[in-house]
Amino acid sequence: MITTGDEKQRLSLRYKRFRVFSLIVLKQAKWLSIIALFVLGFVVSMLSFSSFDLSLNDLLRLLVSFNPDSLAQQILYSLRLPRSLGAMLIGANLAVAGVLMQGLTRNILASPSILGITSGAACFMALSSIGFVILASLNSVLVAALGGVVGGGLVMVLGGFFSHSAHPLRLILAGIAMSALLVGITRASVILADDMAYSVIAWLAGSVSTLDWHHFSQLAFFSLPALLLAFYIAGKMNLLALGEEMATGLGLNIKQVRWFACISIIFLTASSVAIAGPIAFVGLLIPHIARKIVGFEHRVLIPCSALLGASLLLWADALSRVIAFPMETPVGVITALIGSPCFILLALRSKLS
Repeated sequence: MITTGDEKQRLSLRYKRFRVFSLIVLKQAKWLSIIALFVLGFVVSMLSFSSFDLSLNDLLRLLVSFNPDSLAQQILYSLRLPRSLGAMLIGANLAVAGVLMQGLTRNILASPSILGITSGAACFMALSSIGFVILASLNSVLVAALGGVVGGGLVMVLGGFFSHSAHPLRLILAGIAMSALLVGITRASVILADDMAYSVIAWLAGSVSTLDWHHFSQLAFFSLPALLLAFYIAGKMNLLALGEEMATGLGLNIKQVRWFACISIIFLTASSVAIAGPIAFVGLLIPHIARKIVGFEHRVLIPCSALLGASLLLWADALSRVIAFPMETPVGVITALIGSPCFILLALRSKLS
């Protein structure tokens, strides 16, 4: 005969099994939702708002067997595919850079621009437009990447990354000061460059409309190794989040992790800014959304942020063609419209907490 105690034990065991099963299903549903959002964004970005009739059948045929005699497939392959792939990679770059930046500084309001990379790239592009020294003879992508590396490197030096006693607040203050200086130089250069001012201003708005296979190859050349480096240090970022003393006690080489994180952040952001210009708020918002979905484990947080960042840029690219069709709105404007109110909410929540 079964006692009341046995019945309670069995019910408790069944409840625990059901709870574990529910958590597993919920976790899988979250990832499936993220992947569905990503795939749908890619399809919409490839097919939406074109002067030509583009169908899902054309896209499927392009992915299975490319027919150079088909005008629709030529348009998809030559114009839409590099643009969509580039938007995906740029979104992933900025989102992963944001995760690393916030983990490195332990500041929820930190973003890649805090390292001065975005403002450094913009500054060097502006200086190149007025024929400054050797910059005018270099390719624009190289100029922007060089500016991002120089801006980020100066912030690293001022932020004390060469010392064991570096404080996260010192890095943030150095980034704010350096960004203000570089933005001032950029504005002065745009004023002086009368004939090139419009092109520089258009680049500063942030856009993927001119992205082609040549730009994508340059973007991938710098982005993919930096993304791999970010995945490599993901587990070590978990230890760094415990605090410097705890991480050191667990055998973590803090200086090495900081160097790897900074190198990854610099090249992820600089390569993206070099191709598309400064695109705001991706590196700030996406890490917060990803943490709400998958938690604080960086080995899961980084790939989730990459998918969400790619999805955001794909949808923003599609929206950029909707607002003023057949003209295009810069992607940077779309992300700013989405990110500005969210940034205000984050700042208010941070102040209240």
